[in-house]
Amino acid sequence: MRSIDHLVMPFETLAIARDWFERLGFVVAPDAVHPFGTGNACVFFADGRFIEPLAVVEPVAYDAAKDEGHLFVERDAAMRELTERPAISALAFRSDDAEADRAQLLEEEAGEDGLVHFERAMRLPDGGTAQLSFRLAFAAIFAADAPSFFYCEARHETKPDRSALIAHPNGATGIADVTLESRDPDVFRDYLAAAANGEVREDGEGSSSIALDGGRLDLVSGDAFPLAIARFTVTVADLAFAKNFWQGQGIAYLERSDGVVVDCPNGRGTIRFIEDRS
Repeated sequence: MRSIDHLVMPFETLAIARDWFERLGFVVAPDAVHPFGTGNACVFFADGRFIEPLAVVEPVAYDAAKDEGHLFVERDAAMRELTERPAISALAFRSDDAEADRAQLLEEEAGEDGLVHFERAMRLPDGGTAQLSFRLAFAAIFAADAPSFFYCEARHETKPDRSALIAHPNGATGIADVTLESRDPDVFRDYLAAAANGEVREDGEGSSSIALDGGRLDLVSGDAFPLAIARFTVTVADLAFAKNFWQGQGIAYLERSDGVVVDCPNGRGTIRFIEDRS
């Protein structure tokens, strides 16, 4: 059973991403740069999951990586070139062994041959740095304008102290689930079952779900074509407190029977907030 590691959200600049997430009441980590030209300013949670706002910060390195067929960059570039950009471009599952995950996906005819390995320095809140190392394996892309699914193996032995980064003013505690949308969801059932390494369960009215470790992947019928990550759900300690916080920041939100929804500023997609009942 897979576990959500993080969600990728493409922004024009990290400054724009940082401003919006901080207004929402999140603590945002210091900017970090990848060796292939992208950079992030992550939002970490107590449950070990995180959001990765992503921007192109070194265009020369980015273009060179794209020309070389770098899987992560190729897929990011494809999303940025869409007329209607998705707010959430990729879902990463946690991996203990990216090479084994790749082998399993290839056996199911749902994987890519290539692996991505990279290292980067992480600036810590106390001013220090930690060297981080990652290996990524990728599910085969279903279509050029579909979201990317990959597997992220953290290979560094250092465990950065992120305690200061998970104490969010809005009371956020973690990521509970991810919702995918398609005009024809049945087409993607087998593909998503392979990517998530789980069984598809019928939930009625054309919707289905795949249980994850500590979460869920939902597939629903909607306007997206061919497939989109429509939203993800963040848990907060006290939803009334969070709403008061957003009102003070001028953040617009919609109340629904299943939580509170905020539109993403970087493309089509939303974040749902629910109260943490765990």
